[in-house]
Amino acid sequence: MPEKLSDLSNKAAVVVQNNVTQALGLIYGLGMLTWTAFNQMNSNYWSYFLTEICGLEPTVMGTVKGITGVGEWFFVIIAAIIIERVWLKHGQYRSWLLVAPPATFICLLMTFIDPVFLDMGAKTAWMIGFQIVGGFFSSFFMIAATSIVPVISHTEADRTLLSQRKAQGNMLVKVLFAAISLPAILAINGLVYSVPAGENAQNAGPAGFTVLALVFGVIMIVMFFVMYKKIDGMDPTQKICEERALAKKEGKEVPPIPSADKVNLGEMIKYWVTNLPALVGLFAEIIRFIAQMTIQSMAMYVFTYAFGDVAMAAVMLTAANITGLIATFVSEPIARTLGIRTTYLIGIGISAVSMIACYFIGASGEMAFIVCICACFFGMNFMNGTMMGMQSNAIAYGEWRDGKTAKAFIMSTFQWCPKIANAVAGVLTGFGLSAIGFVSGMEATTALAQGMVNIISLIPAVCFVIAFVAFFFGYRLDSKKMAKIAEDLEKRREEGSILPD
Repeated sequence: MPEKLSDLSNKAAVVVQNNVTQALGLIYGLGMLTWTAFNQMNSNYWSYFLTEICGLEPTVMGTVKGITGVGEWFFVIIAAIIIERVWLKHGQYRSWLLVAPPATFICLLMTFIDPVFLDMGAKTAWMIGFQIVGGFFSSFFMIAATSIVPVISHTEADRTLLSQRKAQGNMLVKVLFAAISLPAILAINGLVYSVPAGENAQNAGPAGFTVLALVFGVIMIVMFFVMYKKIDGMDPTQKICEERALAKKEGKEVPPIPSADKVNLGEMIKYWVTNLPALVGLFAEIIRFIAQMTIQSMAMYVFTYAFGDVAMAAVMLTAANITGLIATFVSEPIARTLGIRTTYLIGIGISAVSMIACYFIGASGEMAFIVCICACFFGMNFMNGTMMGMQSNAIAYGEWRDGKTAKAFIMSTFQWCPKIANAVAGVLTGFGLSAIGFVSGMEATTALAQGMVNIISLIPAVCFVIAFVAFFFGYRLDSKKMAKIAEDLEKRREEGSILPD
């Protein structure tokens, strides 16, 4: 008997070490990259499209953004519950990679079409409706795509690979999108409306925006289909789902899904609120997004009033994104050597030190300020490169401790981060500007410049220090602990049960 257990342990170790290939990691990263590209149309151009192309008043545009933001946040939760409870034909997670992207594409493409046949009230309802429904469908494939990571990867190394490819793809496409999107819109409008491909050509009509959204959307659908094909057989729920679909098609008795494999709403909440690493990871990610959105929202103010050179704001953000892309490649070998927890802490530390330095020297000149911000982005993307691996480790820990876990529900909570952070950063920067006596169009002074640098540096710095302490003491899943968890879970899989002894 001892020999059999030893053989089983050795067998598990081999399987665990070779579960995710470089090819799968690349396809996963490319799939997530294409969604980021499609979604960048929304984050970069939708507000502008609503006011300058569709003719909505700025206050109406703000109302539309507010309503859709709340609606999308609410439907993230609904989508997670549906994924946990409703298992489609090709697997609990894998199926959504096939069915949700086309529905998302159709709905969000409609938000980049100007329905000139409608009055302003109906046009507003059109935009709100399609944006919320499109966001709802996007929640399905994004939750499924992130939930599949702890399903198909059984080791920290595999999770690191998938997490890094996602982060690298996201940063790469942000750099490329900034470089090509507006020139492409101007060129298309120049061809369609016979206007100069510059100056205000983007206001000539919706064609450039619509065509670009169409191209990015089609590419996204294709890549998620490739991802869906690549993970064929890796979703452990796929077999029973396909057996159920076949039985239903042939008019036979449909085999039930084992009750032990389903998670009800009460269990979802329980597995989430009792999983300290998952809660601490969520908190740290909210902090990262608060810092990022504070920097992005304050950059124009700082360069306008502190440095008198507004064009440098675009230069700074481009440089910061390139620095962030480099960070995702640098952090990958470090994460493989030191582990996800240590790498994530290094990222928080770099970001905290950078923003503390910005507080002291940021107002001294443009270059000092830009260097500090780029260093902060480097640290934040050190974190970003391991983010999904960090989440997946927390889910594996919960599964190891409790026997099962709410993968989709816990992963869905991380979709809240940018939504929560956007609101918090907006409040903090708004009150911060009020506190330093800022009034639009006021004369730039040394005190005003330092005040704005204080806002853009102190808010992230304080947040990062708090996040470092919380993560250091609350997230104890180091490489040694995760190796033990991976081995125990693999033994349970080999024995046909994931439940703890």
